Amino acid sequence: MAPSSKLAVALLLAVAVLAAASPAATAQMNHNNCDKNKKITVQNLCARDVVLTLEPLANSPHLFNGAPKYTLHPHSHAEFPVCWWTGRLHATGAPTAEFHVGVDGGSFYLAANTRSPGQEFPVIVSPHGAPLLGECPAVGCPVSGRCSVSQVPSGRCSHVQEIKVIYCSPHV
Repeated sequence: MAPSSKLAVALLLAVAVLAAASPAATAQMNHNNCDKNKKITVQNLCARDVVLTLEPLANSPHLFNGAPKYTLHPHSHAEFPVCWWTGRLHATGAPTAEFHVGVDGGSFYLAANTRSPGQEFPVIVSPHGAPLLGECPAVGCPVSGRCSVSQVPSGRCSHVQEIKVIYCSPHV
């Protein structure tokens, strides 16, 4: 390798190390150091408690302050500030809601769009932002009426600032 090539490689490595160590790069890598300007909201419109269990994926932080379960009482909601989150939200008697909201506001989300016996709590996953860009319909089933699509794949909906998971919604 020529001396100028070695110097170029060394400079590229030095720039890469500095970039990785910069505050902007570490903020994206560490959930505690990033701007938690997005949120996950879970809402219970049911007449009974909904007991939630998380399945965080891709090194996502725990939303319930480390508790294994979270009980959402009737006609209440809980908000969890995040800078990103990927995972599944399980509730006894409800379909699983799976979603991702990225640092850049990109997202994907899915929920069952059919009613199954034994599932007493229908669920809807709905993105919110100002303004949302792309195809961003709510997914899932309301208490009665038609269910919507079951998923919005990655890359179709962006500028998401909030993912809302709603149990027993009267409409999609």
